[in-house]
Amino acid sequence: MPLRLGILGANAAIQKTYLPVLLTLKTHYTLSAIYDPNPELANQCQSTFNIPHNLPITEILNHKEVDLILNLLPMEYHEQYTVTALKAGKHVMVEVPLTMSIPSLRRIREAIKQAQEQHPATAPKVVVGCARRYAPCFTDVFKKELADLGRIYYARCRHIAGPMNTGGKPAVHNDPEQFTALLEDVFGDDITPNRIAFCRYLGMLGCHDLSVMRESLGFPDAVSSVAITDPFYSAVFHYTNDSSGHPFTLLYEAGVDSVPRCDAHLTVYGARKTVSVQYDFPRPGEKISTGTFVKVVVEEAEVEENGAGGVRRVKRTETVSTCEEAYEREFLALHSHLVGGEAKTTADDAVMDLRLLLMVFEHYNRQCGTISTPLG
Repeated sequence: MPLRLGILGANAAIQKTYLPVLLTLKTHYTLSAIYDPNPELANQCQSTFNIPHNLPITEILNHKEVDLILNLLPMEYHEQYTVTALKAGKHVMVEVPLTMSIPSLRRIREAIKQAQEQHPATAPKVVVGCARRYAPCFTDVFKKELADLGRIYYARCRHIAGPMNTGGKPAVHNDPEQFTALLEDVFGDDITPNRIAFCRYLGMLGCHDLSVMRESLGFPDAVSSVAITDPFYSAVFHYTNDSSGHPFTLLYEAGVDSVPRCDAHLTVYGARKTVSVQYDFPRPGEKISTGTFVKVVVEEAEVEENGAGGVRRVKRTETVSTCEEAYEREFLALHSHLVGGEAKTTADDAVMDLRLLLMVFEHYNRQCGTISTPLG
């Protein structure tokens, strides 16, 4: 029986990315109810996708014809509406990051525990969305090539995004005070404009990069540098390669400019092979098009014998998945998990995302306290 969806958020990104994919999965999902703080967007979404109910948020969270809440509101509302939905016995999917705060995470995990005790028939669960981690060429090709790479010498994770358009009028649910309250859990009273800008970027795009990086390479040993020059950000992570014991460094670089493109990839360098997963996902506000993709590129050194010591050439292979396939795999995994299977992007997995964020924030705090730079 299909799971009945209550969707929180109806901006252009949701209408052009999530909902068209969900409509192709009619044996798994039914679009039951929609909410958006902008009534025009909610009405448009209801009409376009033939959604039966257009309701206030509290009614959707408690609606008897809703099994699963798709919480696509800004990050500062992840905890509030996830906890409320769990109390009502609903499953929840929320985009990464689940939260940036340890106290917030503890409250969410306690709400999961209580909901499963109070609603044993439905056993409410929380899944964190990160479609990049479900793309077929990432799971089936990139991770396999990475496992065969041998010693890692260097890695680079980059995401330079073009202008972002969330569509519609400014929404009620984009509250600076609510966002600041979340950051107070992380930084206390020391909330600077740079910290706000960096966390807002991580909450929209950056945590998708870090989550892919973590699944691919594991958890880093340390951070040695963080640069925040809004709207561009960078960090240096240090790893110990588990397979050989040799250390390597990963450079993370990210930001937003006015060039309409998505320059996002994770590239890992070995001695004779380079493996890269590249994401040309639609920017927030864009619809999925035939040009959007996830691509794995493998470049391997080969030697051709020619009697003079050989000639090196590069063997290059590419594997491509569509953007729709990534979201489809994600929603199929979500359905499987909620009816009794397993999923990798659970609330427990989100703990590791939060640990990584806190590692970055803690180093930035130390750096700002000991070095006189434009960073603080």
